[in-house]
Amino acid sequence: MKSSVLKSILFSLLSPLIIGSVIGIYYCLSIENADSKLFFSILMTALSNAHIVGLTMAVCVVPLYLYLAKRQKVTYSSILTVGMLGGAVFSAFLSANMGEIFLVNTVMSLFAAGLFLYTLRRTTPQKL
Repeated sequence: MKSSVLKSILFSLLSPLIIGSVIGIYYCLSIENADSKLFFSILMTALSNAHIVGLTMAVCVVPLYLYLAKRQKVTYSSILTVGMLGGAVFSAFLSANMGEIFLVNTVMSLFAAGLFLYTLRRTTPQKL
């Protein structure tokens, strides 16, 4: 159980890399004179805000998951909601109050919670 949770946490921390790459590719394809400098700038901005994802996972998502797992009441919506709200709160306090960075940080935290659940589901043996 502990190794599954640890592996899920590690995979969830790939969220800034994935979101930064997707947004960077989108902007490079949609802007006419975009170059690789724009892509790496967007990717580095996402990676520099990875602390928001880490804090959200450490303070909000994992404790709630462990609490709900102990009571056998884990639902995907509760974990995803607390991931999104935690990302919004930490982003507002530490990074940005509004704008695109706030939205991207919130989406990164939501995606990290989703990766956490997906990896946990794939690595935990299912009871029949």
